[in-house]
Amino acid sequence: MTTNRTPLLIAAAALAVLVLAPFGLDAYWIYVVSMWMVISISAIGLNIPMGLGSIYSFGHGAFMLVGAYGTAVAMINWDWPFLPAVLLSVAMAALIGAIIGLPSLRLSGFALAIVTFSFGFLMFNLVKASNYTGGPQGMFMPEVAIAGLWNGKGLYYLILAIAIAGLLGFLSLSTGKTGRALRTIGSSELVAQSLGMSLLKYKVLAFVLSAVYAAVSGSLLAVLTSYVGPESFSPELSVNIFAAVIIGGAGTLIGPLFGAMFIVLVPELTQSLQHVSQIVYAILFCLSVTLFPGGLVGIFKTLAQRQRGKTQPGAAS
Repeated sequence: MTTNRTPLLIAAAALAVLVLAPFGLDAYWIYVVSMWMVISISAIGLNIPMGLGSIYSFGHGAFMLVGAYGTAVAMINWDWPFLPAVLLSVAMAALIGAIIGLPSLRLSGFALAIVTFSFGFLMFNLVKASNYTGGPQGMFMPEVAIAGLWNGKGLYYLILAIAIAGLLGFLSLSTGKTGRALRTIGSSELVAQSLGMSLLKYKVLAFVLSAVYAAVSGSLLAVLTSYVGPESFSPELSVNIFAAVIIGGAGTLIGPLFGAMFIVLVPELTQSLQHVSQIVYAILFCLSVTLFPGGLVGIFKTLAQRQRGKTQPGAAS
């Protein structure tokens, strides 16, 4: 009984820490934690096609770009309120996600990764070349009312609420019919087809849902940083989100959260050392792929199982 309650107790404790964190942190670390949650939302989205369906995408940052620039353009150029601007950007990302998901019917592995990476590179250069999106200089976001609520903590709690909703959404998806179908497709497309599963339906759905998560994340990132620029959504961002899922543990519930923590914290802790963060990412990525395919979550599970084995009666014998 105690073992079954342990994950719930840990989750409750973590939630309590996040809820109370703004009252014990200064503005800078509130920003860092908010950034971690924003990146986590995006990583959770990528975990749908990648962790459940073994559909690898290196263009996830482009959907964040669509979310951020869609929100910025609607608010700045069209004078839209924040919520309608976000809904528009999410709808745009979902449509593009459906289109990008179509090649996954015929492509897989390295070929699909190249297609998605090219899409991200294309979007990056389009916004960089267009004056309508601010060109290389980018766009400064107008003030959003929610950012000023609760002594400046309103945006933090909005991001926290969306991150929790995204996590619960992934949990429901992964344990339901769609999650089981994606896992079957990821294991063997022939078996999935023999069971009557539509590859078109589930692969496109995976990309659409992934794009929605990324667009929401991009919109929140735009408001959090008060700036939208092409360099913030370079192809390197897609690689970082991909690495976050792998390092944390693809297909697991909380793996992307741990992976996103590395993506956000490593650069913060190595600011005085150039390119150290990229070296750390590379080392962690190589270790995850070769020695720890289950990522950090896999390591924690292994350690927990060994500890339970030691504490069980008769384990020593």
